[in-house]
Amino acid sequence: MQNATIIEFARQLVVVHGAKASEEAAVHERICTKYGAERTAETWRSVQTALEDMKGNCLH
Repeated sequence: MQNATIIEFARQLVVVHGAKASEEAAVHERICTKYGAERTAETWRSVQTALEDMKGNCLH
């Protein structure tokens, strides 16, 4: 996924899941890792990073 797409996906995850968006992304990452979908798991890790960045930007 392109970086802009990951950021937009992270934003939509926040819209749908609110404060639990990071938890939701982590669940998906673990499931993908468990079943060997490493590229998809990496995408979910990127989404988690984008969510952390978004959270950090809100504190400044």
